[in-house]
Formats: sequence, C-alpha cells, structure tokens
Amino acid sequence: MCLLLGFATLWIYWPVCHYDFVAYDDEGYVFNNPAVRGGLSWSGLVWSLVDQHECNWHPLTWLSHMADCQLFGLNPGAMHLENVLFHCANSVLLLLLWNSMTGAFWRSALVAALFALHPLRVESVAWIAERKDVLSGFFFMLTLWFYVLHAKKQTGGDGAKFQKNNCYRLSWLCFIWGLLAKPMLVTVPIILLLLDVWPLKRLALSEIKNSPAPRNLFLEKLPFFLLSIIAGVITLFAQDAGGGWVPAESHFPLRMANVVIGYWNYIEKLLWPQNLSFLYLRSNQFSIAELFLAAFILSGISVLAAANLRRRPWFAVGWLWFLAMLLPVSGLLQLGRLSIADRYTYLPAIGFYLVVVWGIMDLLTALVSGKICRRLATSGAIAILLACTILTRHQLACWQNTQTLMEHALKIDPDNEVAKINLRIYLFEKVHPGVRENRANSTGANPVK
Repeated sequence: MCLLLGFATLWIYWPVCHYDFVAYDDEGYVFNNPAVRGGLSWSGLVWSLVDQHECNWHPLTWLSHMADCQLFGLNPGAMHLENVLFHCANSVLLLLLWNSMTGAFWRSALVAALFALHPLRVESVAWIAERKDVLSGFFFMLTLWFYVLHAKKQTGGDGAKFQKNNCYRLSWLCFIWGLLAKPMLVTVPIILLLLDVWPLKRLALSEIKNSPAPRNLFLEKLPFFLLSIIAGVITLFAQDAGGGWVPAESHFPLRMANVVIGYWNYIEKLLWPQNLSFLYLRSNQFSIAELFLAAFILSGISVLAAANLRRRPWFAVGWLWFLAMLLPVSGLLQLGRLSIADRYTYLPAIGFYLVVVWGIMDLLTALVSGKICRRLATSGAIAILLACTILTRHQLACWQNTQTLMEHALKIDPDNEVAKINLRIYLFEKVHPGVRENRANSTGANPVK
C-alpha cells in the first residue's frame, strides 16, 4: 500500500516536471535571488540565518533552494520534482504513522490517500516557492514518528513517569528542523498533547484530577513549547522587518468575523474543492448571513466534539488538530492581502480527514454490517479518491507558467488586481525579455504582491 500510494502520488504530479517558474514568489525565492542562485556557501548560510527576505525566516528552506541551484542550476523541472518527492514521502509516512498509532490500517490508508491526492495540495506541491510546506511537512511527520516511538517506551505507557530517551531527543531535533523550514509548526506541542489523549491514550480523561500524568505530560512538552515561542518571536520580527504585516485598518471584531468565515471557507473547500486560486483577496465586507452560518456550523461541530469526547475521542482530536494548526494563519494577525490560502491546509487538513474518515466508518458500521459495510466503504473510498485525482490533475494544469496561473485566477475572480497586473507584466516581459533582467538587477523584487 505504501508503494501504491507513493507511485500514485508521483504519477498524478509528474506533469509538474515540465512546468516553468511562476513570476510570483518564485522570482524572489529562486531565479532572481542572487543569494540562492549562488548555491551553497558560507555567506549563503549566514544570509539564510539573518536575512528576512520575502518577509519570512526559514533558513532551512533557503538552504534547500541553494542546494537545488548548486545541483541543478536554474532547472524548474528538477525543483518541481523535489517538491513532489517530498510530498510522496510525507504521504507514506502519514500512512505508517497512523497505522502505528491506531492499528486501523484501511482508515489510516484513506486518511493518507486524501492527504496525498486532494486538490488543495496542488499549491503546496506545484509551487516551487512553497518548498517550505513539503519540507516542514517532512520533518513534522518525523517529529510525530519519533514521538510515538518515545511514548511507547514510557513506563506503563500512561505518561505517569517521564523518561527521556533517544526517540524523544530525535523528535525534538526534527521539530527544530521543521521550524527552520517553516515556523507554522509552532502548534506542534498542542498536537502532541492531543495524540496523548488519542490514539496513544497516555492521558485518561477520567483520571485527570487524581493522576500526575497531566503535569508530567506537559513537562514533557515544555522544550517543544519553548522552541515554538522562540520561533514565533523570530517570525514576528521577520514579518515586521520585511513589511509583511498589514496595518490593522480593520477593527478586531471585523478580523474575528473574517477568522470565523475563513475557517468555514476552508471546510467548504475541503469538502467541495472548486474555484481554487493562488490568491484569495481579503475583503473588509461580509454577509451577516454568511457569518451566522459559519459561526453556527463551527460552534455546532465543537459542541458535538466536546459531547463525544469520551466515546469518540478521535472527533475532538481531529477537530482540535484542524483548528489549532490553522490558528497562526487564521487572520487574527493580517498577512498581506490574503484572506485564506490553499497551501495553509497542507498539515491542518489531516485533522479534518481524520474526523471525516473515522466518522463515516463509524456511521457505516452502526447502520450496516459485514460484507455490505465493507463494500460500501470500498466503493465510496474509490469514488472519492477518483474524484480527487481528476480535480487535482485539472488544478495542476493551472501551474504550468505565470500566464496560465494568472489567467486561471482571473477566471475565478475577474476583479483580482494582483493577477491582472502580474499577467500584464509577464506578457510585456515575454515580448521584451531584457526588461526582466534589468528590473531584477536593479530591484530584485517581485512584480506585485
């Protein structure tokens, strides 16, 4: 199954090996970035650690781009393929990880397949500048993998006695590498605590008041929390120094309303992935009806998760995984012109898939049994994965080059001024290739952000 999942993912994303750079972030990240184009060097290492280029601090990602230029030159096909291989590895690791924790092989396989094949993954995999997603995802999987091995070695397996071992140290080390690839992993300590509740069952909810396990389990995560705080502070400084923050022109209630609507929009796209774009522009206006609908659905799911905490702990764990991992990019702090982004769902979506897969399987088991249940589950899974495959291939074609990407964005939103301007610049420079070289030498900046 691991081989099948890996090769299926590789086949679906293989066309990107023939795709070009896109003149939106790829320019500043790779092909017009002198520090990256120069390949691996001591000066490049120092630059990656101290520079806030592109309003981000992710030195490991910069080093991976430098290594690509060192090995392949400015070859977009090789860089695309590397993204795909990381995504294949992440999908296989996810299958092995959930099967190791739960023992539910087919459910784990379906969660991993949805993660691998869902069209929302296209942006993270087909965009060279989003190397940080697949690279941080790789170290995220390794962090969880070594943590699970550590948990299984603990005395009694209930967290009552915390003993450091090599697996714990490796988990902590992988977490450091993950933060250096993308600081969005700051919520990992929360994920580890959720896994302690289920499926590792190191924390029995009925014994919280009379057991030392909660305190010991929190102390166990303390080094992870400290790393998250450090990475979060550095990221805030990098965003501020690079001009990534947008002035708070909207009041806090409006930002909270956008957060609620944003979560609902993510759920919509996970369940019905249509009208996907590389840039969803933020609006300071919203429908009251849409806000109430989003708030009602989110609060309803949260109440159901809390009510089923003891009987169906996977519900609360998956739902809180989804909410927590999206929180840093939910819109509480405004970044650029974005409202939501497909790439932000790369790791948070795993929690949502967990809720959907375990929920549907429990429902089928309660309604029917035996061969009928297995047939319904198998046919439904095949139909869903086939639909995801078709939609992913369709969405993938939009990333061939700057023109196809911007034209697709304008089909989704004809008023997208960023796509309009970037498309005009691209077409002009296509006719006058010397203009791009002169602009890159003088500014090194992206056309329009």
